[in-house]
Amino acid sequence: MASVWEAIDGGEVYIYTAKGLKSSNKIAAFDMDGTLIKTKSGKVHPVDINDWQIAFPQVSKKLTEKLNDGYKIIIFSNQSPIGNGRVKIEDFKKKIEGIVEKLNVPIQVYLATGKGFYRKPATGMWKLLAEKKNDNIPIDIGSSFYCGDAAGRMANWAPGRKKDHSMADILLAENLGITFYTPEQFFLGHSIANVPMNKPEFIPKELKPEPFNEALISTEKELLVLVGFPGSGKSTLVKQIEKKSGNRYVAVCRDVLGTWQKCAAEATKLLKQGKSVIVDSTNPDTESRARWTSLAKDMNVACRCAIMTTSKAHAQHNNKFREIMKINHVPISDIVFHTYKNKFVEPTVREGFKEVIKVKFSPTFDDKEAETVYNMYLLEK
Repeated sequence: MASVWEAIDGGEVYIYTAKGLKSSNKIAAFDMDGTLIKTKSGKVHPVDINDWQIAFPQVSKKLTEKLNDGYKIIIFSNQSPIGNGRVKIEDFKKKIEGIVEKLNVPIQVYLATGKGFYRKPATGMWKLLAEKKNDNIPIDIGSSFYCGDAAGRMANWAPGRKKDHSMADILLAENLGITFYTPEQFFLGHSIANVPMNKPEFIPKELKPEPFNEALISTEKELLVLVGFPGSGKSTLVKQIEKKSGNRYVAVCRDVLGTWQKCAAEATKLLKQGKSVIVDSTNPDTESRARWTSLAKDMNVACRCAIMTTSKAHAQHNNKFREIMKINHVPISDIVFHTYKNKFVEPTVREGFKEVIKVKFSPTFDDKEAETVYNMYLLEK
């Protein structure tokens, strides 16, 4: 069979299957940039499609050994420049074909061009391999492995070496439950026993379910001001409060109404109608919260604050989860998270709140697949 290219999900993934490739229950999977190849120019990012060379003299030999041991050789590579148009796919195809030819072993190459489930450390590319691209041969997780340079190593992990750009490779292996090697381990036989490595800030599997705090619902009419990162679970909390209160509580959301002034006008109207109002926005500082304590005072109603204890990393995980699951929301940039963190001042009763309640986010899922994805590492750093 001749070598073949195919596009999956409208080009979210491109797969190159080299001539002579055979499926196997044992997978030897590799990252590409910084693992199998490096730039000729010495720059971090290639200057053009010809700016590459084999990363280590031992690469072809080691791949051939694995092939002879019955392994199927795979490359999983994040290539967002293809997705955002900075690199033309037709040019990149030539680069891949040249690399596979140089390595001189049959390889199947997966290129994730977007930011969804196919992008490492999420397991979408592996899922494609396991379910559709391995001739129905079940993969032996215990015999398979993944090798990549994005391992979270700190600066000077070797003399003069910069820190790794991310943890995407080691976390992909963690998500899959397969053995992980750095390139230096696999190709050069180096130990990583004493290499300083970063760990993820948020570990989704360690999240414990939290029961709903009934104290969030008051018997008296009130203004309940939420505080928390974007993606911290405020909107989920709103739905819970609305449902459990029999819709005595109604939310005003800045994302929907556009400005705090419009939210204040709507809140005033709802309070006059006898409803309790939830203010669903980030409200990181005393200034943004003072608008609401002032309104509550003017309307002669109680004002409480509910702060989501969700960390920045956890909120970013939630944001990534929504992006991967194509839940109807606009992805939030890292700048928005940084801005919130820099502005944040812990709310206290001295601001005019009757009470400040801390709320732990507890996700709920529509199905098992969503829960499985949520419990993976989704962030690259």
